[in-house]
Amino acid sequence: MLKDIPKEVYTECLYCNDYTKHKVLNGRLGKNFLEGIFRCECCQCTKSSTIQVPKSTRIPVVISNGSISKMSSTEVEVEEVITIDDEFLLESGECLKVCSLDLGNGQRKKKAHAKDIKTIWAKQFDNLRIKVTVNDNTRSYSRYINAEPNDEFLIGQKLALSDMECYIHAIKSRARVVSRGVVEARDIVRIYGKMKQWIPIT
Repeated sequence: MLKDIPKEVYTECLYCNDYTKHKVLNGRLGKNFLEGIFRCECCQCTKSSTIQVPKSTRIPVVISNGSISKMSSTEVEVEEVITIDDEFLLESGECLKVCSLDLGNGQRKKKAHAKDIKTIWAKQFDNLRIKVTVNDNTRSYSRYINAEPNDEFLIGQKLALSDMECYIHAIKSRARVVSRGVVEARDIVRIYGKMKQWIPIT
């Protein structure tokens, strides 16, 4: 049985002079080929071409969710370039983020072709555990909150933790420390808060 026409393929772009991801605008799938019109996602140039059906490979994935790890795998095209911090979905629907790429023999790289990767190390990304440091002017307290990647946190926002409330006064993102505005949970390294009050535990 023939496969469905893929939405995206990796093929050579003459303008980029590299193998890049192309969107399949329309196509006809044969036994060993795909004929159609493709648009490069890097330079946006289109081409009409017949390409070989991309070969795929299944790569083991080690998934970390807090202190718990489990094994799975994902199928990708052999020429696909995988990079640290890439987000991807497993067939089960789990959303993951790439943390490390193991090429074997102790080699770790930030970027590699799928065909060269022995294991992908990833973390659960549909439920993030974010560090929160709360200060009451005399000491600091470390706490955690759970969030989804698209959740937004605003400077000045009141945050209800398990045993205290605080106001967010700064957020350390992957790029910088933010003291005004909004940051998505996917980009947050740590939240800093000023204590408002303790919450009695009943």
